[in-house]
Amino acid sequence: MNPLSKPLFNSFVKPFYKENAGTFVFLFTMMFCIISKVDGAGLFEYHYSLVIGMLTSNTFLFLVLFVWLLYARKYTVFVYSIITNPHYGFLQLYNQLSKPKRFMLFFLVEIWLLLPLLLYYLFIAYVGLDKHLYLPVSFIAAYLLLLCCASATWHVYLLNNPNERDKPVSQQWFKIPTFSSSYQFILLRFVVARQSTLWAGIKIFTCGVLYLIVRNNTSSDYDLSLPFLFYSFGILANGVLLYRIREFEETYLHFYRGLPVPLVKRLLQYTVLQLVLFAPELITIIKLSPVHFQYANAVQFILCGFGLLLFMHSITLTESFTMKDYIKILLGLFFVECLFLITLGFTFLYLFLIMIAVALFLKRYYQFEQKL
Repeated sequence: MNPLSKPLFNSFVKPFYKENAGTFVFLFTMMFCIISKVDGAGLFEYHYSLVIGMLTSNTFLFLVLFVWLLYARKYTVFVYSIITNPHYGFLQLYNQLSKPKRFMLFFLVEIWLLLPLLLYYLFIAYVGLDKHLYLPVSFIAAYLLLLCCASATWHVYLLNNPNERDKPVSQQWFKIPTFSSSYQFILLRFVVARQSTLWAGIKIFTCGVLYLIVRNNTSSDYDLSLPFLFYSFGILANGVLLYRIREFEETYLHFYRGLPVPLVKRLLQYTVLQLVLFAPELITIIKLSPVHFQYANAVQFILCGFGLLLFMHSITLTESFTMKDYIKILLGLFFVECLFLITLGFTFLYLFLIMIAVALFLKRYYQFEQKL
């Protein structure tokens, strides 16, 4: 790495991956460590069929490309926040270089930031060339190149135009809708503005796997154990999002949360937040009923998923966990769910989750506040 590239790598790439390490580990675990056997297929076969579906279905392809665009927006906004940080004023020295040189340096930065997608594209290219799907493979390559070029051009422009850097991020990218000033909508605006990529990735995984597996259910071959395991793991992935929301609260909304609001009302505000976050799974389950989901089982899946969200949020009220410790707790919770599934069943599981979640919230909310 040359002397000009190294400061940019240390300023943008390393902090980005360090800040999002928990998210990357969780997504990698979901996509490569949890997948073992799906309808008799192994890990390679699963991703092979996934890529074939991407290359042969325009709808699926554009959905994936949209998620990649959200990821590009995430790291682009991160780089923006570094460029506008006064502590990184030394980056202005790069304006002494020619524009082509600055573009190439930032282009390398974008490649590093886009590296997870580029590595997966190598597998996509392998599958596409093996199946002679040259057009979609070339289209995806051009799309990734466009993301790198557009991001590099934008960052070079920001570095060279201080007036643009003073504008809010929401004026430079697509604007975030204005919601009510209610507490739950403030948190939702944070999710839309800062965690949209994480939220979209989790929902696509959970709803996609649930749909692909459950649609094989028929009256003669009806099994919910495998769908529930993948569904539960997808819901648990929301714990990373809830942890980020909690960090946002403690950093920026601590004064707001100290206002004289009844505890039950605060619980209802969080319940509305979880319900909105849970909406894609809710819609997917409803769409699959009653052909692939019996109504009773659909209600059980909904209550289990929603109860799990409430429970994960209540856990964040007990202690100030690190992300690493919190993920360990979520993995332990996954095994507890498996134990309930093979012993007591769905009904006891969602009753347990909802009752413990409410009890933890009512008991620990103000106690946790006193520690801060």
